[in-house]
Amino acid sequence: MKYKFNTAPYIGTAILLAILLLFKNPIDKLLDAIIVKPLFASFEASVLIDSVVILCLAFLVAWTVRGRACKSVLRFVLFALAFYGFERLNAHWNFTPMASIPKLAYWDLVAIALLLLIPLCFLLAPKSEVSSAQSSRNGFVEDNTVTGYEDDHFKRKVAATEIARLVLDTSNKKSFAIGILGQYGSGKTSFLNLINLALGGEKVLKVSFDPWSATNPEMIRREFFDLLADKVAGVDMKMSSLIYSYGRKLASFDGRSQSWFNWLGFLRSHGSVQSSGEYQQINNMLGATGHKLIVTIDDLDRLYPAEIIEVLKLIRNTASFSNIVYLVGYDREYVQSAIGTLNGAAADFLDKIFQLEIPLPKREQDDLLFSLKSNLKELVSEAHYAVFENEMIPNGFRSRYEKAYSGILRQGRDVVRFLNTFKIAYNLIAEEVDFECLLLLELIKFRFPAIYDLIYTKRDMFLYETPLRATHEQYFSPRLAKQKDFKNHTDEISVFRTHLEKLGLSTEDVSLLDGLFMTLFRGSQYHRPDSKNSISYPLYFEIYFRYRLSQTDLSDKDYQAAKSSGKMREYMEYCATQGLHKELMTRFMQEDITKDQRHFEQVIRWIFSFGRTVVEKDGMLHFDYESLVNKIDNYGNNITDKLYPKNVHSYKDFINHLFSVSMAPFLFDNELIYHLKKKGDDFVVPVIELTAHQYSYFTQMATSGHGLSEDTLWLFWGAREHYRTPADEMGAYYEHWRFEPEMAERMKLYLASKDPTEFLKFSIKRDMRERSRAFIYQQVLDMFDDRNDYRKLVADNPALDELVRAEYLELFDKIAATDFKQYVEMEFKSILYKPETS
Repeated sequence: MKYKFNTAPYIGTAILLAILLLFKNPIDKLLDAIIVKPLFASFEASVLIDSVVILCLAFLVAWTVRGRACKSVLRFVLFALAFYGFERLNAHWNFTPMASIPKLAYWDLVAIALLLLIPLCFLLAPKSEVSSAQSSRNGFVEDNTVTGYEDDHFKRKVAATEIARLVLDTSNKKSFAIGILGQYGSGKTSFLNLINLALGGEKVLKVSFDPWSATNPEMIRREFFDLLADKVAGVDMKMSSLIYSYGRKLASFDGRSQSWFNWLGFLRSHGSVQSSGEYQQINNMLGATGHKLIVTIDDLDRLYPAEIIEVLKLIRNTASFSNIVYLVGYDREYVQSAIGTLNGAAADFLDKIFQLEIPLPKREQDDLLFSLKSNLKELVSEAHYAVFENEMIPNGFRSRYEKAYSGILRQGRDVVRFLNTFKIAYNLIAEEVDFECLLLLELIKFRFPAIYDLIYTKRDMFLYETPLRATHEQYFSPRLAKQKDFKNHTDEISVFRTHLEKLGLSTEDVSLLDGLFMTLFRGSQYHRPDSKNSISYPLYFEIYFRYRLSQTDLSDKDYQAAKSSGKMREYMEYCATQGLHKELMTRFMQEDITKDQRHFEQVIRWIFSFGRTVVEKDGMLHFDYESLVNKIDNYGNNITDKLYPKNVHSYKDFINHLFSVSMAPFLFDNELIYHLKKKGDDFVVPVIELTAHQYSYFTQMATSGHGLSEDTLWLFWGAREHYRTPADEMGAYYEHWRFEPEMAERMKLYLASKDPTEFLKFSIKRDMRERSRAFIYQQVLDMFDDRNDYRKLVADNPALDELVRAEYLELFDKIAATDFKQYVEMEFKSILYKPETS
């Protein structure tokens, strides 16, 4: 439990010890005369007495702790122990020892009981006090008013104290009414409480009247005078009885028989009430007592117009007694408007009721921010609070001309209401999303809920996905429109802002919302959002509005936990089984791997390992190989210079190792090498070594149980090399490809000894416009110096199905008849037929 440090108990203890020391002999004689000799002079110790004393002390300890504030208990213990210590060392006394434990005196038992109060206070005290800090963190924040000076965060004590002093010095023969003006939630109640705290003295009677409790305007009169009579009873019972009788007579008056204009005419007809004998008698008696009667009426602006009129009538007419001061809190605009519904000419009406109207003292510039900070510190994690204090406050809450997030929170009550709405979202998704984005979006939702919904429902109008080559790098950026300023200069502004301007919002609100929006979606063509769980990334956008993860959402909390705990392999397996493999690969690709070698190699290992899983589940062609090539490409030695202290061989060995530990069917690694080979020898691993890996993959698959399977054929096709031949035009060239010669020679051997069905299917090329026409890939034919050698391999292979053999040889012969230059008509009935895919 945390308490604010208060020096008063320590000063009091020091004063007590000083008194005991300075007036030692007189105090000893006094205690001896009134306590020691009458009660303990003939006291005899026994085991029974020991037991009774222990039981009594135990009961007193429990009774003292239960239901009492721990602060008060601890202060009592401090004073009592100081007194015990001083008297225990006082040679004037002889302390009676216990019968059962002679080394302890009964006076020592009292000290032990006092010490037990400290831990028992926290165990037996009401849960509401012990867990106040915890409940503040776990539950909603309560909108409490200021009840003590220590809670005066807006520093209004000085003004309240001065008002109280002037009230006490005022001698009034009629009621003196002071209005405290402020909007809803601005702190009027707290300010009234501060004034009342300063209104002390025996001659002050405080009355807090709540007209809300009355069921109708007539009951307001009755309840007010009943309360007034009760408070005055302690001063003068006769006056109390007279006030009670007076109130009952007023309450019996049927106000409903009067028109509203007659009600409002009470200002011009004082004699009907104030000339009555009871009124004059009460007025004289109150003046004669010398007591100042302070009546506090809060939240006048929450009443209906007829009820407001009734309260004002009490203040100005029926309860306008001497020495009575009314402190009334209200929103002047609302009360004036309510009166105006009954009397259109009531512009200066309140001036006739209140002798003084005091606007609520203004806060200091950062008072609301201070309140928000102190509450957020209890609510959010240390890391999140550091973001708020070190980044958001300097760049947003104190930015006067641009963002000015503090404009969202206008009153002290706004801080509490915002924290309670923010707490829901924070508790649900804080560990999944970016804290700054969440806080900014919740600020929008709190003040402008309709705009919050608009951002979600119309995001395609206000945002677009930045067209980048890599899917994982795509993010939302604000759509911009061109607009001319007053100098006819063309500027770019957000489409979001132009839409807000059409909604009739004030200029201040438009600027505020646009600043928040542009900060949320800060990505631009040249700058990506740093946080990978930012609202700008499509992978996380929905979570900010849904407050939960769906089955297709990757948990950033679980991802970070797997990273830090070294259990990424287990997390990969989980994502693969839950269908989150694409999302996890996107997250891998988003990792910043430019900081250190260890992290770089770790992430690349993850991508290689999980890339094989992605290819297995979605197919070889559904992986973003180019993005991975960009990550591992050592262009301009950018990787080796930064991460490998210019040790290119070490980086080369790392990449070679990744390819060497690949496992069948090798599709991911083989296709990645195909994309790397396009770079030529600019990559850290030369083409000849990359091709060696492909050759190894191919031969391992072909000589295993896979044979010339579809996967094996993909490896063979993926090992092709590209080359160029000059064109007729200067500097132009033609792009060509062919199979790797060494692998082509190995394939010839396999075609003779293994079932070549899949190879034959792969070798057939369809005319894109006329699917009934077919050809054999030129690159397959070019594998043989004499193309008839290829025909002979097919014709002599014993593992080939006869229908497949016959149809393929028919196709070969038709193409040969065109000198291997044209597509030919061919109708397949065997498994060589490849149906069109839609």
